[in-house]
Amino acid sequence: MTNPAYEATNSDVRLSNRELVDAAIELAGKFYCMMDYSHRPGFKYYESPHPQEQLVWRMACEAFTDLRGSDVEDALSDLEGED
Repeated sequence: MTNPAYEATNSDVRLSNRELVDAAIELAGKFYCMMDYSHRPGFKYYESPHPQEQLVWRMACEAFTDLRGSDVEDALSDLEGED
């Protein structure tokens, strides 16, 4: 099984909005664990009022912008518009 965060950093791979947001959540979870917190798979960091959870979400979004040129917040907005 491949790691979605690894696959998502490969700029040759085109990701759907869902895949991009899911990969950003996984990356945020890795950052969160580095702060000695426990990641909960699928946890929506972008909905949390907790400052560290918001921070790791912003860090993941910035990483995707820098490494892939992908706008995770834009992808998230598109997904929310589908609901």
